Amino acid sequence: MNIMIVGGGKVGYYLAKTLLSFGHKVSVIELKRETCQKVADELNIPVFMGDATKYDILKNGDAGKTDIFIAVTGQDEDNLISCQLAKNNFRVGKTIARVNNPKNANVFIKLGVDIPVSSTTVIADLIEQEVDYAGMKTLTSIKNDRIVVTEIQIRKSSPVYNKKVMDIRMPKDCLLVSVIKNDEVLKPGNHLVLMEGDSVIVVSDSDNKKYLKELFVG
Repeated sequence: MNIMIVGGGKVGYYLAKTLLSFGHKVSVIELKRETCQKVADELNIPVFMGDATKYDILKNGDAGKTDIFIAVTGQDEDNLISCQLAKNNFRVGKTIARVNNPKNANVFIKLGVDIPVSSTTVIADLIEQEVDYAGMKTLTSIKNDRIVVTEIQIRKSSPVYNKKVMDIRMPKDCLLVSVIKNDEVLKPGNHLVLMEGDSVIVVSDSDNKKYLKELFVG
C-alpha cells in the first residue's frame, strides 16, 4: 500500500521504518529541513518538506495516490487539519491521526478522521485488558471502543451459576457468543448449563459492561 506519514520525528521515523519492513511504499512530509534530510538519507524514501495543513504541499506529495494517510506530529490541530485535507480534497481512503490530548479523540471522529490514536488511551486499554476484574477480562474492543468483547469466568457465587442459557436475561445490546468448558469452545445452546470454571464470551456495547458484571459476577 501507499502510505503517507506527516511528521518525521521519532514517532514518524520509526513508524515509517516499521511499515517499510512490511513491504509498504512510504513517503513523509516534514517541516524541518534537517529532519527531512535525516529521514531521506537513512530510510531512502521520498520526503517532502513543508506544512501538511497546506493543500499545495499534499498535492506535491501525491496525496491523491495515497491509500492510508497518517498524521503523527506533536500538534493535534495540525494532525486534524491535514487528515481532513487528505480525506476531503484528495479522497484518501483511510486517515489516522495521533491524538496527544485524549479528550480530542471524539472530536477527531466527528470531524472525519477515521482512526484517532491516543497513546494515553492505548496504554490505559492495555492495562484494563490485562487486569482481571472479579473474573471479567476485556479481550478487545472495536468500532472506536464502542463494542467490547469480554471474557467472564463463572463461579459458584455467580447469579447465573447452574442456570441454562435460555434462563439468562441478556440485554438487547449484548450477545453471548460462546461458552468455554474444559478448554472446549461450545455454542451457547438454550439448554447448556453454566457451571463453575466455565467461561463465557460476550460481545456488548461498552455501556453495558457494568450490567454484565452484575449479571454474571454479582
